[in-house]
Amino acid sequence: MNYEICALLRRGGVVSCFLTDSNGDPLDPSAIICEEISNPNGRESVTVMLPTGQETVLQKIKLLKSGFVVVQVTNGIETCISNPIPFSQDEQFLMCAPDGTKIKCMVSDFKCTARIVCRNGIYQSVDIKFDICQSIQTVTDAVIELSGEFCTPREIITKSCVKYVLPPSCDVFEKKDVENRRDTPKIEPSPLQQVESFCIKTEKVYDWILQLSKVELRRSADEAPFNCNFTVCEIALFVPADIVCERTLSGFVACDGIRVGGVPVTFTATSGAITFSPNPTITDAFGNFSTIATVEEGTNPTDITITASATVGGENVSNTLPTKIQCLAEPCILFLFGPESISCNGVVDGRVRCGNTVIPEVPVTLTANPPIVTFDPNPATTGMNGNYFSGVIVPPGTPPTDVEITASATVDGQMLSASITVNVSCASNCVMTLQADPLITCSGEITGTLFCNGLPVGGAEIFFSDFPAIGTFSLNPTTTEADGSFTTTLTIPEGTPLLSTAITATTTVLGQPVSASIGIQVECITPDCTCKFRIGVSGGSAPANVDITIGGAPSSLSGTINVTAVQCFTAAPMCNPAVDNFNVTFGSGGNTINFIVGRRIEINCDDGTFARVRGTARATGNTLPTGLYEVTITLTITGSIGHWTVDATDFMGNTFSTAFTSPLSPITFIGDCSDRP
Repeated sequence: MNYEICALLRRGGVVSCFLTDSNGDPLDPSAIICEEISNPNGRESVTVMLPTGQETVLQKIKLLKSGFVVVQVTNGIETCISNPIPFSQDEQFLMCAPDGTKIKCMVSDFKCTARIVCRNGIYQSVDIKFDICQSIQTVTDAVIELSGEFCTPREIITKSCVKYVLPPSCDVFEKKDVENRRDTPKIEPSPLQQVESFCIKTEKVYDWILQLSKVELRRSADEAPFNCNFTVCEIALFVPADIVCERTLSGFVACDGIRVGGVPVTFTATSGAITFSPNPTITDAFGNFSTIATVEEGTNPTDITITASATVGGENVSNTLPTKIQCLAEPCILFLFGPESISCNGVVDGRVRCGNTVIPEVPVTLTANPPIVTFDPNPATTGMNGNYFSGVIVPPGTPPTDVEITASATVDGQMLSASITVNVSCASNCVMTLQADPLITCSGEITGTLFCNGLPVGGAEIFFSDFPAIGTFSLNPTTTEADGSFTTTLTIPEGTPLLSTAITATTTVLGQPVSASIGIQVECITPDCTCKFRIGVSGGSAPANVDITIGGAPSSLSGTINVTAVQCFTAAPMCNPAVDNFNVTFGSGGNTINFIVGRRIEINCDDGTFARVRGTARATGNTLPTGLYEVTITLTITGSIGHWTVDATDFMGNTFSTAFTSPLSPITFIGDCSDRP
C-alpha cells in the first residue's frame, strides 16, 4: 500500500515531477509526442467572424499530445520514485489549414507540479498538474525564387525550378501577405554586380500559434505505485464502531508489507473507562495480534479514541481510531419497543442482553394495563439474536385508549422488565386471526380466518410478510375459502439458526384494511459459516449522505459514517461461527443514528472483493425511533477503495439508507474459511 511515501512526507519529503520516457529516463520537453489526429473525411471547415467584422473560413485541427511523467519524493536522504505515469491529451484549434497543408507541433517548455494524497498514513492517490508550451504551424512545401547578385560575372545558369501547386491561402492571411509585400523595399543591384535567380525549397507557413495547455491527472495508488529506497513499518488496527461492555480488538504489524512476529503492541485510550487485556500483547508468527477491550460497568455512550503502538526495528509506529463505548449499569437489560399507536392489530418487539451478549431462549411475558389487548404469543421467546416478537390484538369497537404494555423476564435469577405506553383503538367490524406453531423447523403452515360483522369473508386475497425477512411464503397472496379460512406455507432457508420473527397477514375488505400479526420462532439446521470477513472504514470515518424516513416523512442528512462488521472471522485457517457482530454509527451536526450489537441472519462473500451481512441491530441516537431494525450491509472492493451500502428498516416502516465510498481499513479481509489474513 506504499506506506513509505506517506512516512517520507512526514519526514520532510519534497514532491517534484519531470518528463520521462517509458523507462523513466528524463527527457527534454521537445520529446513530447504532438501529432494531428487525422480525419478520413478531411478537416472540417468553420466560418468565423474576425474582430474586424470580416468573415473567413478556418479549419478545425485536432492534436494529441502524449508522454510519461515521473513523480519523486525526497528529503535528500530517502527517496521514493513513481513508475512512469502515461498521459495523453487531445485539443482542438481553429487555424488556416486548407487541404494539402500539414501540421508542425513543437513543445518548447514543460512545467510540472504534483501532490501526494495520504489518508491515515496510507498513500491513496497522486494529483499531477503540468503546463505545456507548444508552437503549432500549418505549412506546405514550396519552392521560391530569389534574386541574388554576384560580385564577379560567371556563366549563365539555366533555371529549372520544380513547380509546386500551393494550396490557396486563407483570405485574411492572403490580404496581409499582399500588404506586407508592398511594404518590402526593393533592393537595386550595383552596376558592377550580375543579377541571378535562385530556386530554394522551403515551407510556406499558413498559420502559426503559440498555445499553453494545462493538463491535470489523478492516479490511484494502484495506478501509480512508488519505489522507495528505505523501509517503513506500520501497525494496522481494527476497532469496532461501537464497543458495548466487551469486544475483541485485532490487527497486525508489518514492515514493507511483510508481517512481523514477536512484537509487543501496547494499547491506550482517551478514556479511563476502558481497559485492555493483555496489554501489551505480542504479535504471533504471522504478525497478528488481539486484545480484549473491557468497558467499565455504568459507562454511558461516550466517544473515545484507541491507540495501538509498537517499536519495530528502532522505529516507533502507532495507529489511532475512533469508537463509541458504553456499558449500562444493569448486568442484564430487557428492551421493549412498539409504535406510538396501534389500530386493531400491531406488533411489539424487543431484545434481552447481558453486557455485550444477547441471550437466546428467554421467555418474555407481556401484560397490558388496562388489560384490553391480548398478545400472540405470550410469552414470546428470544431467538439466537436475543430478539422477541409478539402480535398485539385490539378488540373491535375499542375507542382510543392509552395502554401501558409491560414485558418481563428472568435471566440468571435477575428480574427484568420494561414498559411502553401505546394508544390503541379499533373501529373496524372485521377480525382476522393467525395461527402457527410456536417453532417452525424448515417449513410449516400459517393458517387464519377472516370475519366481518360475525360472518366469514370468502374470496379475499391475503398477503404475507415477515420481519425480519427470513423465509418465503409458497402462496402469497392466498385466497380465503367460503368459510373465511386461509392457509400458506412458510419455508425457512437451510442454515438458519434459531431466530424470532413476526408474521403479518393483510387484506382489504370493502376498502377497509384488515391485518393480523403473530410472533414465532424459526430455524433450519445449525448454521455453518460459508466464509469469513472483517471489514471497516479507513480511519473510522467517511463522508456520507443518508436518506431516512420517519413516520412516512422522508428527509436527508449529510455527515460522517463508520461501519464495521466481523463475521465468522479468525486469523487461523478456519471459520468461527461464534464471531458475530456489526455496528454502524452516523453523525450529522447534532443528529446521531447508531445501529449497535448487530447479529447476523445471513452472510455472503465473493472472490475476496464482496461481503454482505443481513441481520438485526438495535437503533440508538436522537434521530430514528429506537427499536429493532433489519440491517443489510454490503461492501464491494475496487483496488483500495470500498463501495458501501447500508439499508435498515423497522417494523413500523422507518428507514435508513446510504451508499458511499471510502478507503478501506488496512485490516479489512474477505475470504474462505480456509484462508489466512
